[in-house]
Amino acid sequence: MGKLIKLIFLIIAVLVLIFIVVGVFRGVSIIGNEAKKPNQSTSVMPGKSEYDKVRVGDVKTEKGGMTLKEVESILGKSTSQTEGTSGNLKMEIYTFASTGGPNSILVTFISGHASGKSQTGLK
Repeated sequence: MGKLIKLIFLIIAVLVLIFIVVGVFRGVSIIGNEAKKPNQSTSVMPGKSEYDKVRVGDVKTEKGGMTLKEVESILGKSTSQTEGTSGNLKMEIYTFASTGGPNSILVTFISGHASGKSQTGLK
């Protein structure tokens, strides 16, 4: 009876060891594949030079700033948008962000024209 219990524990231990080894190899292959995933690189994300090309206008006169279409021709499609109003002014904030890191550009539009911009992490 004692030999049978030892044999059962040995079989269970071998099965557990096999599951661990298989899990480690599958985990390593998954980690290796994640490293090869094409994240949005800094060449895809607009940089400081593109940020500098975005022209903002005068907040008081609401003139001189680029339209959303003009900004998107420089920075690409925005990743998110927020809208709000202040009195009679319609304000929209568009975010152009990298999926692979903290880089982002925010452009504020008032009455359809860029009136402000900010950036984080650009080189």
